[in-house]
Amino acid sequence: MAAAPSAANQGGIEPVKGEQLKTVPEDLLDVKRLGRRVVAEVQLRFGVERAAIFVLNPNLGDLEIETAAGLAEKNRKRRWGLGQGLVGWVASRGLAARADVKTGRHALGPGGSEMAAPLLDGDKLIGVLAVGTRKKKFFQEGQEKALAELGRQAGGWMGLAWRVAGTREEGKRSAALAEVGAAVGAEETVPAILQRVARESQRMCGAKIASIFLLDPEKQHLRLEVCLGGSRPYRNQSPLAVDETALGYVVRRQRPFILSKVEEGALDLHTERILAEGVSSLAAVPLGDPRTGLGVLCVATGDARRFSDAEIRLLCGLAGLASAALGRARLASRLDRTEDELRERERLSSLGMLAAEVAHEVRNPLAVVRMLWHSAVKDLPASGDQTRDLRLIEAKLGQMNSILDRILNLARSADPEMRELDAAELVGEVVLLTRIKLATARVRPDLKLPQRGTAKIRGDRSLLEQALLNLVLNAVEAMPSGGDLRLEVRMRKEEIILAVQDHGAGMKEEVIERLFEPFLTRRSGGTGLGLAMVRRTVEVHGGKVRVQSRLGKGTRVEICLPRTGTAEGGNIPVSPIGN
Repeated sequence: MAAAPSAANQGGIEPVKGEQLKTVPEDLLDVKRLGRRVVAEVQLRFGVERAAIFVLNPNLGDLEIETAAGLAEKNRKRRWGLGQGLVGWVASRGLAARADVKTGRHALGPGGSEMAAPLLDGDKLIGVLAVGTRKKKFFQEGQEKALAELGRQAGGWMGLAWRVAGTREEGKRSAALAEVGAAVGAEETVPAILQRVARESQRMCGAKIASIFLLDPEKQHLRLEVCLGGSRPYRNQSPLAVDETALGYVVRRQRPFILSKVEEGALDLHTERILAEGVSSLAAVPLGDPRTGLGVLCVATGDARRFSDAEIRLLCGLAGLASAALGRARLASRLDRTEDELRERERLSSLGMLAAEVAHEVRNPLAVVRMLWHSAVKDLPASGDQTRDLRLIEAKLGQMNSILDRILNLARSADPEMRELDAAELVGEVVLLTRIKLATARVRPDLKLPQRGTAKIRGDRSLLEQALLNLVLNAVEAMPSGGDLRLEVRMRKEEIILAVQDHGAGMKEEVIERLFEPFLTRRSGGTGLGLAMVRRTVEVHGGKVRVQSRLGKGTRVEICLPRTGTAEGGNIPVSPIGN
C-alpha cells in the first residue's frame, strides 16, 4: 500500500441520502444472485473495473471472497487475513477507507486505487465491500461515505437473504430427518436405513462423498459399511485402526470432527485415502450415545468450505437415527437369541428330567444284577477263556454304571463342593490320568505351568478334572496322526486361564458357534455331552470358556476362572514340567 488509508467518519458512518441499492424480492431467494447485483451496481456507480464482497469466516478468523468481478482467479481463491491490505484494515477497524496501492498479495489487482467499507448486518460486521481501479488517486474525499452506506444496505440485504436461505434449508433438513425417522419407525432393514442416511447427508451438505464406518465388536477397528461417491479403492479400503485415525477420535470422544481444509502430509491413514478422492473439506460425527460408540458418519466436499452449525446438527441428527436403527437391530438380535436360549433350556430341562428318571430306574436293577453276578461267580471254577469273559462282563457292568452316573450328573443341578485348588496341580493330575492314552495316540504333552501353589482357584476338583479330561480327549481325537498337545496355566490380574491347544484340523466359525450345544457331535459314536458338561462346569464356577480355531492350524480352548490369591514376590517364573 503506497499510502496510509484515509478513513471517513471516525465517529461512525452517516447515511448518504439517495444512495439506495436497487434490489428485487427475488434476490432474497438467492444469496449469490444478490451478491452479483451488489457488485455490478457498485462497479457502475464508481466507474471501476474491480469490485468484491468479502465475507468474514468466524471459525478461521479471516476473510474469503463471496462474489467478485474483475479479479484474477488467484485473487478470488485467496484468503485475506484481518489487518492485511486495505480490505483487512477495514475489517479489523470497522471503518471505510480509501488508498493508493501497489501490486501485492493483498490488493484487488496490479496496483492503482482501492476503497473499502464494512459490510454490516445491523451492528454486526459480516464482511467488507471493496472496489478498485488501475488509476492512481482515483477516489475522492467523501466517496467513502457513499460506499459505507451501500455496505450497510448490502449487509442488511445479505443478512436477510442468509436468514431466508437458512429457514429454507432448515425446512429441508427437518424433512430429511423426518423421512429417515419414518423409515426407522417403519422398521426398514438396517442396510436400507444406513443407505438413506448417507444419501441425505450427501445431498443436504452438497458432499462429494458420504460414508458410514461401523466399529467392530472388539472396538479396535472401523469398517467401511456404506459409501456413496467414492472410488473403488476407497470403497474397498481395509479397516482403520481406532487409535491411528481422526475418525477414531470421533468414536472415542463422541464429538464431531471438522476439517475446513484437508491438508497433505497428515499422519492419518484415512486422511491419505480421502485426499486421493480429490476432496478439500471433511466433517465426521459419531454414531452412538455419550457412553458407547457404534461408528462414524463422514461427509467430504470437493471444494474447501466451512460446515455450518446447522449442517453439523443435521449430520448429528441423521447419525442419531442411524444409531437408533443399529440399536434396534441389535436388541432384536438379542431378543431372538434369548428366545432360542429359553427354548433350548426348556428342551434340556425336559431331557434332563427324562434322563434322570431313566437312569434312576435302570440303576436299581443294574445294582441287583451286579450283586447277584458277584455271588454267582464267587466260587465258580472257570477256564482261561471263561475267566476272560467273566472279567469282560464285570468291566461292562461297571461301565454301564459309570454312564448312568454321568447322565445323572448332567441332569441334576447339585451344588459343587468348592474348595481352594492349585490349577497347576490339577492339570498335572489330568496328564497322569491320560498318559497311556497319549502315548498310544503318539501325542506328546507340552506343559507350561507356573510353580506349584501360585495359581490358586476355588472349585470342585472332580468337576474341573472331568472338564479338563474332556478337552484333552477331544484334542487327542483331533490329532489322529499324533503331535504336540500344549497344556498351559496362565495367571492374570483377576483370573486363571487353563488352556488346552492341539494342532489338529481346526474348525469353521459356524461349528465353533454351536460347539457347546448338548447332543451335537462330529465324532462317530460320540454323545455330544462332553463339551456341554465342560461349559456347564465352568459356568457353575463363575468362569467362561473361550475357543480359538483355524482350519488346518488347530484349536485352543481356554477355561477362565476367577483367581483367589497370588503369591508374593511379583511375577512368577514359568517352568515346563516333563512327562
